[in-house]
Amino acid sequence: MQGQLADEIIACLQGERTVYSYYRDRYGIGLLRHYCHRQPDRRVPVAALRRSAYAGLLEKPRIRSILAGCGHALDDAVLAASDYDTNQAAFVLTLSTWGTERRSDWRHQQTSRPGVNLVLQLNFNREHEQHYRRLGEVDGLFQYYGHPIARQRNTLAWARIDLDWASGSALIEEIQTDWLRRAADLEHWLLERRRAGAADDALIPYRRRQLPLRLTLDYCRLIGERYRPIWAEAMLWAAIAFLRDELGLRTLYYHSEDSGRLLKRIGWRSPPRSLYTDLPRRFCFRRGAEWPDFLLADKENRRLQRDHPGARLFCLDDSALA
Repeated sequence: MQGQLADEIIACLQGERTVYSYYRDRYGIGLLRHYCHRQPDRRVPVAALRRSAYAGLLEKPRIRSILAGCGHALDDAVLAASDYDTNQAAFVLTLSTWGTERRSDWRHQQTSRPGVNLVLQLNFNREHEQHYRRLGEVDGLFQYYGHPIARQRNTLAWARIDLDWASGSALIEEIQTDWLRRAADLEHWLLERRRAGAADDALIPYRRRQLPLRLTLDYCRLIGERYRPIWAEAMLWAAIAFLRDELGLRTLYYHSEDSGRLLKRIGWRSPPRSLYTDLPRRFCFRRGAEWPDFLLADKENRRLQRDHPGARLFCLDDSALA
C-alpha cells in the first residue's frame, strides 16, 4: 500500500484503546461472532455451521459447552458472554509501518509488492516487564532492531499487513516473533554452561553482557511456558480482529508457504512451515485462493503468477463459507 494511506490509518487509530487479551483458542469464538454479525438477527443455525468451513470450530471444548445450552441456533450474545478466561494473557497493541515505495529497495523488505506494510505489534504488558527487568540492563537481548518492532515497548510478535480499500480486502504478509526464538536459544545455551560446571549464581558473559544464570534461565522458562503455546494464535487473531472490526475489511488473504516464498522473494531459510500451513487452516482459511487483484496490478507479480500457477494463497471470507 502507499505510505500515505498507512500513515493516515495510524493517525486515525493511534490513541485508541490498545489493551488486548488472549487465551488459548479465543479465535474460535471470535470467528463465530464475526459470522453471526453478518446475519440479520445475529444468530446462525447450528446445522448450517456444521456444513460450513467453520465446522471444525464446533469441536473445541469451550464452544461445545456453549452449544450444549444454545438449542438449534448460535447467538452472538451467548458467544460474547463466554469470551473470557481467568488464564488469559494481556498485551498492548501498537501500529507502525514497514517497507518502502522505492522500487529499487523494496525487494529487500519482503513485501509482496512495492510499497509499505502496516505493522500490528503485539507487545508485553507491565507484569512481564517486572520479570524482565530482574535480569538487569539487557535491552535488545531478545529483539532484532532491523525488524518491525515497537521502539517504546518490548514486542513479543508482529503481523505485517497489506490492504486495498477498493476491494475491501487485505493480505497478512507474515506473523513472526524474535523474542521467543532468541529466548529458546539462550535457554539452551545457558543449560550447556550449567552442565559444564557454571554455578547458578554465576554471571555468564553473553553478547557483551553479564547474565545471572539462574535468573535468566527462570525467565526464559517462564515466557516459554506462558507465551509459546499462544503467541501465533494471539498475533493472527489480533490481526484479523483489527482488519475486520477496526478497518471493516471482510476478505482476508494469508500466504501459503509457496506463495510467501515466491512473492516475498525469500531465497534463504524460510520461516517455520507450520505458520503458513497448519495455522491458517486452524483459523478456517481456505487454501487455493487466486491472487487478489491489488497484487496483480504489479506487472512482475502477474508474470510470477503465470509462471507458478500452483502458488495459491489462503483466504478467509464469510460470504463464501457454505
